[in-house]
Amino acid sequence: SRVGESRPVGELGGMTWGFRGVSVLIIVLLQAVGRIGAPTAPADLAAIQAFYHSTNGTKWREGFTWQTGIESGLDPCDNIEYYKGLTCNGQGGDPDRQVTQIWLSAMNLEGSLPPNFGDMTQIGSLYLTYNNISGVIPETICNITALLNFEVSQNKLSGSIPNCINRLQNLQKWDSRNNMLTGTIPAGFGQLSELQSLFLSANALSGTVPAALFDAKRVEILFLSYNNLQGTVPKIFSRYKIKETASMQGLSWMDVRSNNLQGTYPDMLALLAAV
Repeated sequence: SRVGESRPVGELGGMTWGFRGVSVLIIVLLQAVGRIGAPTAPADLAAIQAFYHSTNGTKWREGFTWQTGIESGLDPCDNIEYYKGLTCNGQGGDPDRQVTQIWLSAMNLEGSLPPNFGDMTQIGSLYLTYNNISGVIPETICNITALLNFEVSQNKLSGSIPNCINRLQNLQKWDSRNNMLTGTIPAGFGQLSELQSLFLSANALSGTVPAALFDAKRVEILFLSYNNLQGTVPKIFSRYKIKETASMQGLSWMDVRSNNLQGTYPDMLALLAAV
């Protein structure tokens, strides 16, 4: 163009762009950046990163892909191939995707679960068995209201089971066997209408067996053995229905041995032994 001659807004390479065209282009570019740059929900992303660092991720067995993903700043839900054992909802590029499953059993995790672990509120299944995780089960675990399966057996967890456990209304299985948990068994387990399996064996739990556990009507397996429980087995346990067939609802396995329990066990325990 001649010196001093103004060019129309958006004229590039012989093409003229009006204000509307420029606006549309900017919006499209921003949407693309948003989809590519941040598909994992911020709270989940922060919790994943904290979990990796608090459990010494650089020492995980076969954790080199996680290390690459974390150190390279790769988004977990949009680069799932770098984050072994992680599952997210939605599809690649969707915004605000959330973690729905963590399966990292026997991966040499050590250290503790971070306080913000429960910010991943859509986890349905958590499998962290056969590791060396220590510290307490964070209270925020009760924020994961989508939780179906909580499996942390064969670790070094200590402290008490959070009393807010009654908030996990979708929980079907709780397995914290073979840890170092102390305190009493929360009566809130009895408020979980979907609970089917409760494994608390081989810890250092004390107090009495809560009669409220009977209120969890779908429980089929109840393992309380090898603790420091005292008192007697609640008499109301004699009202448990015995599961005699696969399709039938009822208790199929109960183990309370190796505690400090006294008195006469309910008659139903003899029936369980015969089933």
